[in-house]
Amino acid sequence: MSAQVPIQRFEHTRLLIDEEGFTKSHWNEMAKYNERHGGQFFDLLHNGVKFKEYVGVIQVRNLTIEILPKIDRSNLKENAWQGILLDMLRECHWMRVHCHDKASLRFKHNSILDAYLEIYLDACLQLLHEGLVKKYRKEQGNLFALKGKLKFSQHIRRNLVHEERFFTEHALYDRNNVFNQILLKALKVIPQLTVSAVIQDKLSRLLLDFPELPDVSVTPETFQNLVYDRKTERYKESIEIAAMLLLNYRPDIRGGHNHVLAILFDMNDLWEEYFYRRLRVSLPPGWDIQPQPRKVFWVLLKEFNQEKRIKPDIVLTNPAGQNIVIDTKWKTPDGFIPSDNDLKQMFVYNEYWKAQHGILLYPLNEPGKPFTHMYGIYLNVGVQRSCTIAKIDILKDGKLNKEEFVKPLIEFLEQPKFSEKKNETYA
Repeated sequence: MSAQVPIQRFEHTRLLIDEEGFTKSHWNEMAKYNERHGGQFFDLLHNGVKFKEYVGVIQVRNLTIEILPKIDRSNLKENAWQGILLDMLRECHWMRVHCHDKASLRFKHNSILDAYLEIYLDACLQLLHEGLVKKYRKEQGNLFALKGKLKFSQHIRRNLVHEERFFTEHALYDRNNVFNQILLKALKVIPQLTVSAVIQDKLSRLLLDFPELPDVSVTPETFQNLVYDRKTERYKESIEIAAMLLLNYRPDIRGGHNHVLAILFDMNDLWEEYFYRRLRVSLPPGWDIQPQPRKVFWVLLKEFNQEKRIKPDIVLTNPAGQNIVIDTKWKTPDGFIPSDNDLKQMFVYNEYWKAQHGILLYPLNEPGKPFTHMYGIYLNVGVQRSCTIAKIDILKDGKLNKEEFVKPLIEFLEQPKFSEKKNETYA
């Protein structure tokens, strides 16, 4: 694999054939991947691809493509957004890191994929230091000594002229088990995924200490059937990344073609999760927060198992007992005019959670204003219902603002109007 700088594109942008080493052959591989996944992650163009709201990394053969989040800020370049995305993934524990922050900065990752591979190597190294798990397994063999249970039918068939041998079934207690086999299989895939000298060196040293194990055939059922116990619970994170690598990257040796490896995240889900985690740790005493509470709003009468549910992103309850519904959107509306669907959605949430106030929350795309909002009400609905359009800045000095970005929103929510009960009606 030849070294190559990753292609970086923002979400909802295009990558055309003959741009930065992206060829018709790469397009063909991505077309196959797109068909297998129902066109979920990107759209095919006749001369390229157009990315959707999914961010992360796609690798096609020796070509790495990073899809990065983007708020309309022309002064922030792709590398800055790569760091912002990695920080959001770590904060949401979608990319877990065992090492300390200083240790994780000892070299700059060439791509998001390299960051994942280093996490996997660190997790495997930690398991090696702790000791790979041992399990009992049954093994049959034609031995020169009686060991375990004699298998009479096989023994008679095989040893009529070899009286010195015994065909037995016996138990072994060693590291040859499916957990370690999966880890080793994923480790052997890594050289095909990266050209990073640091990762290759760490991998080589790790493989020297890893025991030789037989190859294992891996399918989705392999991971679904794993049963974790007290000894193997520590394997979960490593197995998750190994599953991601092995189930998405399957080189076809006979045909000489590599399938696409994709590590992609819906940016709407990531934004929702990141905002919830930061808000939860910043709320003052007396406030309650519920992530994605659900209620049934429609049932088919003849078949009660057929129903529709609604779930706002967040429902807050303030010390006065009033509910405030928040729905996050990773997009930048034109001014403070939301879409009709977003407003109708918030109206339904307010009604079902008996909330007088709802907030449609967007990332701010105007530097220098940490929080802006515009207050709006629904007309001709009896009890007053409001929907505030708010924009909040997640960045500070070109980096993710983890500590302070929700404070302006909390100050806004603590205003008296959010704890007053109102019964005004509008004709």
